[in-house]
Amino acid sequence: MKYIVLDLEMNPIHKDYKEQKRICRSEIIQIGAIALDDTLREADSFLTYVKPQYNDAITELIQNLTGITTEKVQTAPPFCEALRLFFDWCRHFDDDLLLIQWSSSDRKQVVREMRLKEYVPDPAEEKIMGSWYDFQEEFGQVVGLENSVSLETAISFAGADFDGRQHDALNDARNTAHLFRIIRNPEENHEALERVISYLKPKEAAGTCLGDLFDFGKVIL
Repeated sequence: MKYIVLDLEMNPIHKDYKEQKRICRSEIIQIGAIALDDTLREADSFLTYVKPQYNDAITELIQNLTGITTEKVQTAPPFCEALRLFFDWCRHFDDDLLLIQWSSSDRKQVVREMRLKEYVPDPAEEKIMGSWYDFQEEFGQVVGLENSVSLETAISFAGADFDGRQHDALNDARNTAHLFRIIRNPEENHEALERVISYLKPKEAAGTCLGDLFDFGKVIL
């Protein structure tokens, strides 16, 4: 089993494209991914900018948030080519894959943009799409959260620092992968999980153990 931790950055479709915005409000402008091996250690990485089709410029808001400028995407591959490159990268592992994301929003974006730009996946790509997994939901279930939290907040709960700039697809994927290791290796990361307990369940934590507080039975292996 290989784990592909994926993150995307998006730019809004220009308001003049009313029909397109009914299908998809934004376009992917960056794809970042980390491949984890069976021991959950980084084995490879993938990064590409993506040239938007329905907006000539990266908006000021997105540029300030991500650091991605119009110049950086001008010579980048368009969506269909970039997505094919990502799928080809996934396929070279020649193994069962679990495609991991923080929240379900990225999968929805890819599906909508595939529809907008008439991208027809082949059987292998359909299999990869079918393996998509919402790690934010798992994190919430394992630590007993009623509401979802941001990736930065979740990492802070675990006592770690966010590595690199936020809203950079590769950095976000790498930080998600780090948190995934913490949750999936409770014995190895006991100290980090204890910090999560102290943040989220200070009253219940007294006199209990990790097995009482974390429902590892909800984790999909």
